[in-house]
Amino acid sequence: MWYLQVDTLTFILGATLLYGVLAAVAGRIWPNRRLTPFLLVFDLGLLLYVSRELTAFYVVYTLVTYAMLRVLKAAKGEGLRRGLFVVFCLLCASPFLYARFALLLPVLPAIFTLVGFAYNMLKAIDAVFYVYYADKDIPLIAYANFLLFFPVMTSGPILRYRDFEQYYLKPRPVTAPVATAAVKRFIWGMFQKMVLVALLSQVLTRLLEARLCLPVSLGLIVVCYASLFFDLSGYSDIAISVAAFTGFVVPENFKNPLSAASFTQFWRKWHVTLSDWIREHIFVVVNGKRLSKWMGAAIGMGTMVVMSLWHEFSIGSILNGVYMGSFLAIENLFGLSTVDKRRTSKWIFWGRCLLVSFFFGINALSFYMDAGQLFEVLKGLVRL
Repeated sequence: MWYLQVDTLTFILGATLLYGVLAAVAGRIWPNRRLTPFLLVFDLGLLLYVSRELTAFYVVYTLVTYAMLRVLKAAKGEGLRRGLFVVFCLLCASPFLYARFALLLPVLPAIFTLVGFAYNMLKAIDAVFYVYYADKDIPLIAYANFLLFFPVMTSGPILRYRDFEQYYLKPRPVTAPVATAAVKRFIWGMFQKMVLVALLSQVLTRLLEARLCLPVSLGLIVVCYASLFFDLSGYSDIAISVAAFTGFVVPENFKNPLSAASFTQFWRKWHVTLSDWIREHIFVVVNGKRLSKWMGAAIGMGTMVVMSLWHEFSIGSILNGVYMGSFLAIENLFGLSTVDKRRTSKWIFWGRCLLVSFFFGINALSFYMDAGQLFEVLKGLVRL
């Protein structure tokens, strides 16, 4: 990932340190003056350092989507506003959809230079939701900073504008305890990404070369689960720690998923900001807050399919989404969504946690091997 290449990472850390020093000095001289609007200089500086084409795309995308927000805010009449809301959400997603279809249809020219755009698309759509439902203006500089906020420019956690605005208007002081915690978290995030993932990759290669039987297949499931977790969690820790030095609190993306005794609870602990975004911005808004069991099951299935397609447009992604969505649907239909640890036998609770981790581990296999290899690993589960 370009974000973690040595030169780019040095730029990010240098920019973060410089901004932190300037913010501290400004806080002493002008206590009521905010430097958060000037974060845009660092956002654009990073983009220019990486690619001029990418910078041009994001500048145009920011201005065009901001114009949509202004039109939506000025629109009169609920019918017109609702129509513009739907159209603008689709337009925010159009470069992403085009790029995905261009991968499937080589006849389509690759007209967009997209790096990490999937996350920024979700932020742009969230801004449309904010203007539509809150009926509030978003200043241009604030919106540009929100969209291009460099700690989470290419990956999660996913910011909501309402949360971003809170710290944009009143940054959290970067005290010694905050800085110490951020440094420790940054080191741990880098260790996960650069050391643990690399080591697990070597273990994965060795296991795939061995005869696939029950112990080896179980080992592969554990290794793929751990690799995916350390990869995503490591990046989230880096983003959260870097953001802390700018006075922003970025939401947690992982909350001890091994302690989830159901898949409903699991998706409140694993890649939390993505699953919550999809559920809240698409299905709950469309169907309302009070849902029947069948509607809850359908939303669970739809959330997983959309999440899989968000990663990649393919038949395999659809099947992956249906596989994961089936667990959510079954839990909704049979009242298995929540498990109270205090009222459940310890053995039953941790047994369910183990089953959830096992079935998700099977899903994790698809991120590291093709369909043929995955099928062989599953066959290995019934060989001694």
